[in-house]
Amino acid sequence: MFAVARVPLLALALASAGNAAPPAALAAALEYLRDQKSYSWETINADPGPVAQQFETKRGTVTSVQQSTSPNMKGQLDRNGDMLIRREWSDGLRLDTVIAADGAMVTLTPEGWLTDREILTAQAEERMRGQTPTPRFQWLRRADRPDIRRPDQELVPFLKSAGEFEFTGDSYIARLRSRGGDPGKPNATDDEPGSSVTVTMNLRNGVIRDYEVKVEATRRATRARISIPVSDQRIVILTYVPVSRIDVPAEAREKIKTARTPAAGRAP
Repeated sequence: MFAVARVPLLALALASAGNAAPPAALAAALEYLRDQKSYSWETINADPGPVAQQFETKRGTVTSVQQSTSPNMKGQLDRNGDMLIRREWSDGLRLDTVIAADGAMVTLTPEGWLTDREILTAQAEERMRGQTPTPRFQWLRRADRPDIRRPDQELVPFLKSAGEFEFTGDSYIARLRSRGGDPGKPNATDDEPGSSVTVTMNLRNGVIRDYEVKVEATRRATRARISIPVSDQRIVILTYVPVSRIDVPAEAREKIKTARTPAAGRAP
């Protein structure tokens, strides 16, 4: 795992190759990933922090503490197109989310299985009760609208990339400006606001076994009138073992039916 995290640093000393399309070996690996109907993956937060940074201003030294709050995640996509993601945070909270092939979604929370609309309604109720965030409001925020992009949805857009790829051995590095740090949404021009994204894809036996995404951006501290660099780094490990059917409890399947009903989750 640590070797994976070091690849972008090694890439700085490597010769780069400009291509109108990904190198043939990488293109074949991306096509293989695209064609998978079922597989599993694990996402590891590689930059948990906290990291303190000091900046000099006209009013003195300002200390900024950066800490990534992204969870570690395990995901499965079964042959039917249903998906299960399990997110775990450093403070011990775990949330399981089932996403049906048609997009209906339910999450196992401390209060049981909830639809996405029920989560939104519960958040509104918490806001109306007072100004101080409660523990319930904190986990509701984490449960709300999780990132459900699969690795193939994140990487396959590189098949149409017209950018340059650096490579060493079986590791391929792409650098781009992206909206919101999403490798699948590169900026049309460098003048657009965005984040610097480095994606390192590692091949073994002709397939992508793991990849790393590093996002670097700046956050404007208006009171101190300084720009603070921020970053996020994650490693994704792929397992090409088909899953016949994810294990979904009966209660969750009943909730999925509720999620498909337009009126579900609305306040009376």
